[in-house]
Amino acid sequence: MLKKLLVAATILGLFGTMTNLVYISPLPTLVAALLIPLVYINKESVPRPVFWLLLFTLFTVASVLLYHPRSFLDFGFYRYDGNFFISYLPLLVLPFLSFKFDIGRLLKGFLIFSTCISLIAYIRYKMGNEPAFIGLFVSTNGAGGFYSIVASLALLFFLERKTYTNLALLALNLLFLYATYSRGSMLGLVLGVMCLYFLHTRRTYLITLIFVLLTAVQVYLLFETYPDYKKYVEKGPSKNIYENYNQFVAQKFGSVPTKLNNVYIRMYETWPRAVEGFLQSPLVGTGFGSLNDVPSKHKDVVPHLIATNEQKQKVYNDSHAHHSYLHILGEQGLIGLGLFLVFWMSVYRFLKNNGQHPVIQNFLLISFFNLSIMSFTEHRVTTPSNALPFVIMLGLYFLYVNYQKKQEEAGIDEKSTEATPQ
Repeated sequence: MLKKLLVAATILGLFGTMTNLVYISPLPTLVAALLIPLVYINKESVPRPVFWLLLFTLFTVASVLLYHPRSFLDFGFYRYDGNFFISYLPLLVLPFLSFKFDIGRLLKGFLIFSTCISLIAYIRYKMGNEPAFIGLFVSTNGAGGFYSIVASLALLFFLERKTYTNLALLALNLLFLYATYSRGSMLGLVLGVMCLYFLHTRRTYLITLIFVLLTAVQVYLLFETYPDYKKYVEKGPSKNIYENYNQFVAQKFGSVPTKLNNVYIRMYETWPRAVEGFLQSPLVGTGFGSLNDVPSKHKDVVPHLIATNEQKQKVYNDSHAHHSYLHILGEQGLIGLGLFLVFWMSVYRFLKNNGQHPVIQNFLLISFFNLSIMSFTEHRVTTPSNALPFVIMLGLYFLYVNYQKKQEEAGIDEKSTEATPQ
């Protein structure tokens, strides 16, 4: 009964991922939270992705308890700083279960439903004066990440069956994505498709090269911009670092358009702020949820190794590092980032090694690469509007794969029984 309740909540949550105006997508998170104590009783083995996710989750909980335990009692924490819990809690439960259903048909139904509702929203957008299409989301990045993932689903269904219906679904979702003007989301989709192609053509060294180049570019940028952050933003004339940033950019670049300012704020404020947290506390970071508690007031716990942010005013907002890896590094240090990356790579290995439904497997692989790449320009890997569609569909794939494996094992047992003399 409880398993069916979780599956029903997961499917309903899947259809709810097309909006963050109404909180439908977190339903599987709520049900999974209730089932965790029951699922882990008498378990002799734990799937590898769950094991590493559990370790990272426990490390994160410990970080919150040490930094600001009252965060767990504030809704704003789960909406912003602690959205990791909303996005990933289902994966602590779903991989233990199995369920008989047609995952291809389910996700095709989701794609059609999402596209139809989004088309209505798009028509309304074209009739208005909004600068960008945000669908049923509150931001362009939220909408862009969602449509980037859904467009990859449409692409895989089109490649499976080249029908006019599938072509229309692909074209519409690419149109929605383009209309968001979310450059990181477009880049994530393009490079995600390229990574899948390299994987299938056994040129995985090119996948590694993409991530090495992305990392190298950002390391170079940080070497150039971090000194300016320290001098003009963190230690500027105002106690408000956002005012310092605006004054610095105005003096250095003059008046800049919004899109370009979004680039500058990453280069000269949010990315360096995360680096500063890491440099102050390289092992465990300055505390989960601490990066947007500004101005930071770092206090050493263990000199040169562990420090915390002593800022008394705790805020919950989206002023994060705009870079998932730097964000985790700043708040949870090398240990936290290491645990997360090991978990993330275990998800990749699971997807690569389980081709029970090739279309869905390839879609999830593109989404994995897509999220990984988008996270270089935004904190996408935990944002519910971007992470939950992937996590929920990954959880459903676990259910599907587990059932298929049980059927295969049962078939082997039946054959063995039939061959054994009575």
